[in-house]
Amino acid sequence: MIESGNMAKEKWKSDCVNIRSNGKNEQTKRENAEHRLSILSIVYNPTAHPTSYLNTLINMLKGNVGCGILAMGDAFKNGGLFLSPILTCIIGIICVYNQHVLVQCSKSVKEKLKLQHNPQFAETVELSFQSGPQRFQSYSVFFRNSVNSFIVITQLGFCCVYILFVSKSIQQVLSWYNIQLDVHVSILISMVPIMISSLIRSLKFIARLSAVANICMLVGLVVILYYCTIDLPPLSSRSAIAHWTTIPLFFGTSIFSFEGISLVLPLEQEMKKPKQFSTPFGVLNVGMVIVTSFIVLTGFMGYLKFGDAVRGSLTLNLPEEFLLSKVVISSMMFGIICTYTLQFYVPVEILWPKVEQKFGPFRSPLLWETGLRVILVLITFIAADVIPHLSLFISMMGAVASTFLALIFPPLCHMAVTSADDGGNGYGVFSWRLVMNCVTLVLGALGFVTGTYASVYEIIGAFQKVVVTAAAVTNSTSVNNYTTALEAH
Repeated sequence: MIESGNMAKEKWKSDCVNIRSNGKNEQTKRENAEHRLSILSIVYNPTAHPTSYLNTLINMLKGNVGCGILAMGDAFKNGGLFLSPILTCIIGIICVYNQHVLVQCSKSVKEKLKLQHNPQFAETVELSFQSGPQRFQSYSVFFRNSVNSFIVITQLGFCCVYILFVSKSIQQVLSWYNIQLDVHVSILISMVPIMISSLIRSLKFIARLSAVANICMLVGLVVILYYCTIDLPPLSSRSAIAHWTTIPLFFGTSIFSFEGISLVLPLEQEMKKPKQFSTPFGVLNVGMVIVTSFIVLTGFMGYLKFGDAVRGSLTLNLPEEFLLSKVVISSMMFGIICTYTLQFYVPVEILWPKVEQKFGPFRSPLLWETGLRVILVLITFIAADVIPHLSLFISMMGAVASTFLALIFPPLCHMAVTSADDGGNGYGVFSWRLVMNCVTLVLGALGFVTGTYASVYEIIGAFQKVVVTAAAVTNSTSVNNYTTALEAH
């Protein structure tokens, strides 16, 4: 068992850096590994400069506040005004539990295999299975590849959502000047700034843009919440509990909003005092309480204010007559474009070494990497253009990819590590941890199946409505032309 663990350890040491850099010295390899760590932490914080409690808390808030939180008004419409806060808190508790589980598993495999580095998400999953019982070991590589695949899918899904947000915002602003744009045209217009920003390779520069973007997002969110408090309707005017058929859509959107589990290990490992991360009043618990509070507040106020008219992003509900509407939407568009650049960096850093390994070495690596970036950007734009429905795309991405990362992989890792460590005796009194793992897996599986089905069903229904509307317009035009021709005769 230890021998196989050591083999996995050595393999992951080589995977932690660029596998094509055979001629580089150990210092360069270490810097590359730290560079990867800084990418996943969504902020450039090399391990030579560890972060404080407050810095880590701010970084956690940065990574969890985005387009997902602006879609919570639509999520509450699908869940109900009073049922949704309860379900959101339950999902938040389960997500925090799984984040603690992931941190615990990472420490466990590091101690067991005597690793010199801190294992990241995919590495933790692989080594948990590799060092677990015999029945788990054969799946270790499969699950490592699965985690990387879902991270790539999730990050590119974020990018698709950002494209839709920017294009819808462009439509909204131009409509105030009596310029009506088709959604496909607005997506094409948004391609120009996003394509340019995606070619930025300097993480330090991206981190500076990210700081500005976060300020824009925070100010915009505060202004939107302020507007939602004006002339509120009575609580009785909203559905307390939505129809059961829309609950899966609520689940997909809410789990999308909580998707920050890929940040947990990098943030914990960059702290000056990592023990402050997982304590009862540590960064993880305090940060997620704040995030959950923002999510509940935004969803509750958004649905209460706009009712069934609430849209996939609360910015789309801002009226032209509201004094700060144009400022808020413009600033948040800029913030989202900068955030696209940062989120896009992660799949590139995962995929580029694999491309270089399979097709390299290249005479012009920069040219090939640029080509990869352009192809990935075009993929996100094609996906956004095919499904130009912001709320449905968010719900689908949450149900498909975020569910696996947040609810499926962590309990599986914990079950593998715990079974190997002490024959399952580490599950606590009455095996409550095992029960929690099983509940999480059932919730994740149920959410994945029902959320994906509901999202795809709604997307198909949305396209059918477009086809029926287009056919009706065509028939109406034909009838009018025929009538005009008869009158002319």
